Amino acid sequence: MTYPVEDYLTMLSLAKRSDKTIEGYRKVLKSYAGFIGVPLDEIHNNLSVSNLLKYAHSRKGKSDAGTKTNLSILHRYFTLNGVVFDELQYNAVKHKTVKESNDKPLELETLQKMMDLSDPHGRALLSFLISTGCRAGETCNILLSDVNGDVVTIRNEIAKGKHGGKVYLTSEAREYLDLWLKDRDDYMRIADARTKYLVKTGQAVPRPKNDQRLFVCSYQSIRGIFDRLYDKVDGEQGKYHAKCTIHSCRKYFRTHAAKTIHPDLVTVLMRQTGYLDSTYVRMTDEEKRVQFHAGETALYITRADHRIQGSKLDDLQRLNAALTERLQQMEQKQQTIEKLDKIPLSEADKDDIAKRMLAFQNGQGKQ
Repeated sequence: MTYPVEDYLTMLSLAKRSDKTIEGYRKVLKSYAGFIGVPLDEIHNNLSVSNLLKYAHSRKGKSDAGTKTNLSILHRYFTLNGVVFDELQYNAVKHKTVKESNDKPLELETLQKMMDLSDPHGRALLSFLISTGCRAGETCNILLSDVNGDVVTIRNEIAKGKHGGKVYLTSEAREYLDLWLKDRDDYMRIADARTKYLVKTGQAVPRPKNDQRLFVCSYQSIRGIFDRLYDKVDGEQGKYHAKCTIHSCRKYFRTHAAKTIHPDLVTVLMRQTGYLDSTYVRMTDEEKRVQFHAGETALYITRADHRIQGSKLDDLQRLNAALTERLQQMEQKQQTIEKLDKIPLSEADKDDIAKRMLAFQNGQGKQ
């Protein structure tokens, strides 16, 4: 049995794959259809291993990660449609990536400069991403009704892997969000007027009526906002893209939140928990919220008067480790003394101890 592309994508939808994943599959299959010169709905009748190997070769010099994803999707589709690969062909298609460090950490100073150049929309967006650790794809689909004070609900249908949950806003992020919400209606009117011509010419999609999205913009727009700001304050480029991207905000959250918030809770908030975390990390939503706010200062961007500086925090952590070690040594000595106290002494031992103490006191007196 063979599966035309549309039937295959429908099966993925029934298997609860996200719309974004399905669209990614469609894009790759369409790219391959264009490469071999057939319509998308005719790929299943033109499955050739030799053509797939040529397609793999055509991606030489492109991103390793992108090539691996494309070939993995195509290999799965070919296999599902009964195409058999010998060992050599399989190894050629199973693209191996060479892990390269193509980014750098997003620094606080860079974030502060980006905030300085932002409008209320950009400042609310940046502080939201840093406070919650949310993915950009989730952020663009958050609704006004998903926000309740300092609590934001990530619905399963917009979360990667359907792993939704609750995240929290720092007091700083809430302030910037409140300022943005005051300007939100004006922002939409200006944006609609700016894109009116693009909609007419088919270069843009009109905004949904009664748009309830918190930031009223798409993933591409959110990524564009970050990229433009980063380009102005730094702009260092890697091999394939800028050294810092919108995903750097999520990495920043993971790195800095763990300085003041227990790493287990940070992992839960990022919704990347493994089976052990989901089984053993038992906290109520209120407990998570309280612990988050107790350590939220590490996620402040512009509050210099409250923000915990990394170097000072590191010094405190080292001091705490040294004190813990000293306490353990004292406990060990106390345990040793207690054990010695339980050992009975003979009369000769007592006389010897008395003589030594007297000699020690006389020696101190002479000094």
